[in-house]
Amino acid sequence: MPLQRSHSTFCDRHGHGGWDSALQRWTLVFALAFISIGCRSNQPMPDRVANSIKVPSEINDRTNLASAVRLGIPTATQQAGVEHHVYNDRVEPAPTNSHDPFGGKRDTQRLIELASAKQSGQLDIATPAMPSSVPPSDASQPPEFWDLTEAEMITLALQNSDVIRSLGVRVLEAPASVTTAYDTAIQATDPMFGPQAALAEFDSQLSASLTTQNNDRVFNNATLGGQVQELVQDYAQFQSGWTKRNTWGTQWDVQSIHQYDSNNRAGNSFPSYWETQLELGVRQPLLQGAGRTFNLIAGPNARPGLNFSNGIWIARINSQISQADFEIQLRDYFLELYTAYWQLQRLYHSYASIRQARDVSYEIWQTVLSKKQSGLIGGEAYKEAQTRAQYYRYQREADLALGGSEGETGIRNAERTLRRMIGLPIADGKLLRPADGFTVAPFEFAIDDSVARGFQHRTELRRQRLQVQQHNLRLVAAKNFLLPRLDMIGRTRVRGFGDDLTGDGPRFSSAADDFFSFDHTEWEFGVEMGVAPLRRQAKAAVRNAKLQLHRERSILEEQQHAVTFEIHDAISNSQSSFAALQNSLARVEAGQERLASSRALYDAGKIQLEFLIDATEELLHSQRQLHVDQTNYSLSLVRISRAMGTLLSDVGVHSYRR
Repeated sequence: MPLQRSHSTFCDRHGHGGWDSALQRWTLVFALAFISIGCRSNQPMPDRVANSIKVPSEINDRTNLASAVRLGIPTATQQAGVEHHVYNDRVEPAPTNSHDPFGGKRDTQRLIELASAKQSGQLDIATPAMPSSVPPSDASQPPEFWDLTEAEMITLALQNSDVIRSLGVRVLEAPASVTTAYDTAIQATDPMFGPQAALAEFDSQLSASLTTQNNDRVFNNATLGGQVQELVQDYAQFQSGWTKRNTWGTQWDVQSIHQYDSNNRAGNSFPSYWETQLELGVRQPLLQGAGRTFNLIAGPNARPGLNFSNGIWIARINSQISQADFEIQLRDYFLELYTAYWQLQRLYHSYASIRQARDVSYEIWQTVLSKKQSGLIGGEAYKEAQTRAQYYRYQREADLALGGSEGETGIRNAERTLRRMIGLPIADGKLLRPADGFTVAPFEFAIDDSVARGFQHRTELRRQRLQVQQHNLRLVAAKNFLLPRLDMIGRTRVRGFGDDLTGDGPRFSSAADDFFSFDHTEWEFGVEMGVAPLRRQAKAAVRNAKLQLHRERSILEEQQHAVTFEIHDAISNSQSSFAALQNSLARVEAGQERLASSRALYDAGKIQLEFLIDATEELLHSQRQLHVDQTNYSLSLVRISRAMGTLLSDVGVHSYRR
C-alpha cells in the first residue's frame, strides 16, 4: 500500500536552519547508503550466477535438460521469487514477493519508508505483473520424456517401416524415387532379365501332342488317291519331345512319334497299320556361340549390341549392383538419422542455455526496477527499459528454440522430424530426448590406413568395380561375334512298323517288335556354316564395348580419387572440429568468469549496467557456439565412418536380400 508522509516533531522543534538542518542531511545520507545495501543484498552473488549458467554436462545433467523443457522442477529463479509456467516457461514475478524487492530485509525497507516520507509524499513500489500467454490446459500437464539411445533409434528405424525415409526424397511427388527394402528382391526376381530368367534359358523343355483325323476325300485321278477314287481314312498321331541347351552351347533334342493309319487304298498290305519312331538330334557350335564362358555371359540366342541381358553372369552382376544401390541409400539414411539425433541434442542444450541467460537477465531487470521504483542511482528509466527489453528478447528466443518458426528449427520441429525418420507416431504423449551425450574424446586416424579401408569398404567403389567387371564380360562376348558361324550337326532315327502296335506273330505283325529289332536305323551327320564378310555389326559392337569399358575404368579411378579427398577432408574436419570444441570450452569458462566478475563489480557500483549485459550476452553466445561445436564434432566422426564405407558395420547393420 502507499506510504504516507510522517510528521516529525524534530523538525517542528528546530525548524530548517542551523546545525539541526545539517544533522538531518547527514541522517538522509546514511539512510540512502543503507537503502543501496539493502537493494543489492537481494541479488544473487557472483558464485550463484556462475553456478546457474554452467554448461550442462553430457549425461549427468539430464535434470537440467529436463527442466529446460518444463518438467516443473523448481529452479534457482523460482526460489528467488520467480514463477515459471509449465509449458512455455515464461517467467513472472511471484505474487508473494511482488511488493517486496528487498527479500525480507525489513530494516532497510523501513529506512526507505522514512527517506521517502521526507523526500516525496508517498510512493507505490508495486511491481507490475507481466502478461502470460500460457494456455491453462498446457500448463497443467508437463510432458513425459522418452530418453532415446542411439541403439533404440536404429532398432526403431529398421523395424517400423520398409521404406527408407530419406529427408531429400519427396515420397508424395516422386514415389518412384523412394528406396524400399523390396527393391533388391524385385531386381533379383525380374522374370525377364533377372538371374532366374537367365537360368531358365538352359532349362529342359518337354512337349507332347495327340491328334486324330477322319478323312473322306474324292480324287479326280485315282493314282493320286492311292488307286482309289474315294479315299476314306482314319488317322491318329501321338508325338512327344524333349529339348535341352547346356552352358557349352550344345543343343539336344529327342522326339518320339507314334502313328495309326486305316484307309481303303488298294495297294495296302494291311487295312490298318502302326508306325513308331524315335529320333535324337544334336547341334554343337564350333566357333561363334561356342564355349561355356560366352554362353554364361551372353546366354542363348544372343545378338551383338543387346548388352546380353539374358546372360547368367550379367544378370547376377545386375542383382549385386541393385544390392549396392540399396546399401548406399541405407548408409546415407543413417547419416541423416544421426544428424537429426545430434541436432535435437544440440537444441535441448541450446534451449537450456537460453533459459539460464533469460533467468539471469530477469534478475538484473528486477534489480534495476527496484532501484527505479526507489528513486536510486542506477534505476534510470532507460536502464530499466534496456534490461526489460533484454529479458523479453531472451524469452522470445526461448519460445522460438522450443517451438520453432518459419525459418528456424525448434525442439518440437526437430523432435517431429526424428519421429518421422524412425517411424513413430507424430504424438504419443512423450517427448523424445537424446539419451547419449556428445562425443568429446579425441580420435586419431591414420590417413593411409583410412584410405585403404575406404578403397576396400566404400560401396560406391564396389558398385563401380561391378560395372567394370560387367563391361569387361560384355567385351569378351562381343569379340565372339567376330567369328564365323560353324555348327556341327548330327541326327539318328529308329523306326518300327506293324499291323498292330504290340503283339506276337511274324515280321511286321507288331510295330514295337519291329522297332526294338533296330532293323530300320537312320542317321545324319554334317556341318553348317554362315558368315557376314564385312562383319560391320560385330566390329561396331566390339568397339562400343571397349569404349564402355574404358569409360567405366576412368570413372572408377576418379571415384577412388574422390574417396581419397573425401577421407582427407573428413579427417581434417574432425580435427578442426575438435580444436574448435576445445576453444569453445575455454571460451565458455572465460565467459563464466567474466560474468561472475562483472556481476560483483556491478553490485559494488564500479561498472555500468551495459558491461554486465554484455557479459551475459557473451556467455550465451559462447554456450550456443559450444553446442554447435559439440554437434559438429560428433557428426564429423560419423562422416569419417561414412567416408570409409564402414558406417553400416560400425552401427551393427547388415543388409540382405529378401
